[in-house]
Amino acid sequence: MGPEPADASLRSANGQARPASFLAASRYEGAGLAAELAAAFALAPAQAEAVAGAVLPELAWQLEQATLSRGGLADLVEAMGEGRHAPGAGLNDPDAVRDGTAVLARLLGSKARSRALAARAARRAGVASDRVEAMLPALALAAMARLAERSQDSLGPILGALPPQGRWSRGNPHADLADILRRRCGAGPYPPAKLRRVVRRALARAGGFRPRGPVRWYVQFMLARPIIAPASSMLARLLRA
Repeated sequence: MGPEPADASLRSANGQARPASFLAASRYEGAGLAAELAAAFALAPAQAEAVAGAVLPELAWQLEQATLSRGGLADLVEAMGEGRHAPGAGLNDPDAVRDGTAVLARLLGSKARSRALAARAARRAGVASDRVEAMLPALALAAMARLAERSQDSLGPILGALPPQGRWSRGNPHADLADILRRRCGAGPYPPAKLRRVVRRALARAGGFRPRGPVRWYVQFMLARPIIAPASSMLARLLRA
């Protein structure tokens, strides 16, 4: 596994947490997501559903990959505890586009990879690649929103077991847990190594993937991914249902 990125894109350049408005969009799932995509991007509902069906499994796979590194896991935990998208705002709302673009940067790492994903999805869905690329921030927002929603129950007991952080507390249990992970510390009943494992297991339960280690994940990525459709992920299935 390569080194963790020095500037995780869910955090701002000065190290402060970015607003995570992409977490509140509980409407961004299932038929509601397809309907909003169709309206926002002037597509037929069937086209919007086809694009979502092509993109979301790959984003679910990338969310799983993010949990393999300590920094990526901490960033996801922190993002799940922050902010709410303004009620009534649409998928083309500037804040939604900004936050979705930040998620894409964190998951894909470069514009070139975003364009490659858009091109693959466009071929599968029969929609122009530039239109698919414009939809990627909204779909990334949807994937993160759904993971955040489903992680509430599995992360809750871990957050509840955190001891008071005193002057180190940032006033948000998710942010406190993220900082503990970044410092490679333990908390409450969890020593450092166990804490990372149980947090990743909680996100795996929420996302519907197995909490594999990095070596096994990369073996599947290189050998099995072309054969085993990532759509088997619960996260991808729920978003498309």
